[in-house]
This record gives sequence, structure tokens and C-alpha cells, in this order.
Amino acid sequence: MKVKQGVGKNSIGLQSVKSTSRYVIQDKSVRKRDDDDADKNLARKIMQNKQYSVSGQADDEYDYEDGPSRMSRKKGGGQGHRDAEKDIRPKRILTQQERCQFCFENPNRPKHLVVSIANFTYLMLPQWEPVVAGHCCILPMQHEAATRTIDDNIWDEIRNFKKCLIMMFAKQEKEVVFLETVMGLAQQRRHCLIECIPLPQEIAKEAPLYFKKAIDEAEDEWSQHNAKKLIDTSQRGLRRSIPKDFPYFHVEFGLNRGFVHVIDDEKQFKSSFGLNVIRGMLGIREEDMYRRRRYESMELQKQAVSTFARDWEAFDWTKQLD
Repeated sequence: MKVKQGVGKNSIGLQSVKSTSRYVIQDKSVRKRDDDDADKNLARKIMQNKQYSVSGQADDEYDYEDGPSRMSRKKGGGQGHRDAEKDIRPKRILTQQERCQFCFENPNRPKHLVVSIANFTYLMLPQWEPVVAGHCCILPMQHEAATRTIDDNIWDEIRNFKKCLIMMFAKQEKEVVFLETVMGLAQQRRHCLIECIPLPQEIAKEAPLYFKKAIDEAEDEWSQHNAKKLIDTSQRGLRRSIPKDFPYFHVEFGLNRGFVHVIDDEKQFKSSFGLNVIRGMLGIREEDMYRRRRYESMELQKQAVSTFARDWEAFDWTKQLD
């Protein structure tokens, strides 16, 4: 699959890529004839491999656990011991793609929210109520934990989406703030997600000061050590600013300026932090800042996708993919 050069006035260089990476490995079913032995084998696998464990504690502000779950299939009373024995059978282990609603191969993902699809990434509107009109998200197709550790081909596509979103919103006299919160790396439950928030230019100019102040003021509550509070990524970029496998909060103001904060205590850090700063900048009432994110009806979401797609049409770089 080859990529043509150029997007409007700003060409975006892309290397030739193959679409064979678009699809992830299909999940395998656990099927055994002997029920008792199968139960023992399954229990042993779960104990030996942590990736099969599913935490009952949902990530704050993110409903990744809304997908299919391993629910028991208990039958009603009246059948006695025989029905009880039928229920003692091995349950198929859910793959990461089935648990995560942002994995592109999950059949239950909200397809109606997808706006644009590339080779390794896609653009969608949020599943929850947007902070502002135009609020959207960039995600890799496969289950990646953070942009800090993704492959170059995924990194390049995310940059292409960012560039084109910046151009699209510039036409509306807006600037874009990009947010990424990376936590729970050991569990690999959270899908890499970059939230893109368009702001009026006069408000966006103040965004760096707002975020710096918010992080400095809250640092005493988060940090257990005297780590550097805020790292400017303007010169070195995200990848050269922090090591791999560190939880972090990253905010970018356009493409060439940003801050990254290494999260020292994940229990204290709210995954809604970045959006709450945006809400504060926009003067949203305080009682609305810390509520859980509300979902909208599918009809409203489809209308929002249609409106966004009309604006995105002239800047959609994925149309250049053969």
C-alpha cells in the first residue's frame, strides 16, 4: 500500500507501508473434552500469566470495561445438580482486543464514531460528551499503551492527523491542544489515545501558562519524591524527554511546543486532569469539572460525526492512501 505525497499546501512525507499489519492476531478458544482437566488447566494459566487477569477496578474517567465481559451463564432453578454440573465448564479467555473498545478489531467498538481510517491509526469522535465542538481522538488500531513506545509508522500517522487537524481548525481561527495520559502500563489495559481539543486562539495562547500553573500547584499532592515537575518537550520532543515504561501526562500546544510530567503516584493522579484544566480555561462551572464524563445518544453522535466530516473533508490526508 503506497502513500502519495502532499496534503494541501503542506506535504506530508510518508514511507510505503503494507496493509498486512492492519489486522491483529485473532483470538484462540480454549476447548477441551475433559471438563475437570480443562478447568485445572485454565486456572493454572490464569495464575501463571498476569495478562489474563481482569481488574475489577475501572480506570477513572475511562470506561474501557464496557465491552463484552465474562458473565456467568447460570440457569434458573428447578434443574438441580445436573444443570449445576453443566455450568462447570471452561470459559473462553477474552483477548485484549475484545476487552478494549478502542482496539480496531473489537467487533463491539463504536464504529459510528469513526471519521477517518489510515493504515495503522484512526480518527474518531469521543464516546462521551465532548468538552467542545470539534473534540476528537487519534488512536492506533492495535492495542498500544503510549505514543512514547509506538513504532515509527504509527508515530508518523499520528503526526499526520495532528498536522491536518491543526490546518482544519486554523481555518476556523482555532488552535489545537493535544492531551495524552499514560497510566497502568503494567496491566496494559489502557489504549493509547490522544485527545484533540480545539480552542479559540486567544484562549489557546494562555494554555501553556494554565497547564504549568496547574501542574505546579498540584505537584505536592501527587509526588512522593523530588522529581522534576515539568519537562519542556519543545527542543527534544517526547521520546527524548523521558525514558520508556514511565507513566506520564503529555500536553502539546500545536506541534512544536509541549510539556510532559512523569506521574510519580498513579493513585493520586486523576486521568481527567488535562480535560479539567481545559474546562477551567473555558470557564466551565466547577461542579461540572469533576463529574464523570457523560455519554450522548447515538443520534446526537451521528450528527456530530456528519458535521465534523464535512469540515474534515478538505484536510483528510488518508484519502491519499491507495
